Amino acid sequence: METTVLEFSPDLEVELEPKNYPYRKEDVPLGTYAAKLDFMLWSKSGLTINCFFTLPDSHKKISLSVYRKAANQGRYLAGEIEVRYLPFGILLELTVEANELGKPVLTDMVIKKH
Repeated sequence: METTVLEFSPDLEVELEPKNYPYRKEDVPLGTYAAKLDFMLWSKSGLTINCFFTLPDSHKKISLSVYRKAANQGRYLAGEIEVRYLPFGILLELTVEANELGKPVLTDMVIKKH
């Protein structure tokens, strides 16, 4: 199965405008809520997947990252979901919690049934 994560490039950055998806703790709500996956980009290091979402209720745009963990056999997991293969436009239920620094962390993701 091929990944749906896009390679970072200046052209792609202009087209998709990831800068319009804030990730600061003031901008990303904590809790469990619905979000539509707009697109995903590999980080410049290639060790992180940056996920870009639109919240259907408010149309607010946010960004959250998923990290590869050795404990997961090097997979990029949010809960039980391997994010590398998610189709763009899918509706998800995200669980976002604050880490020890107060930054929002994606701790779980569930595919929403229509």
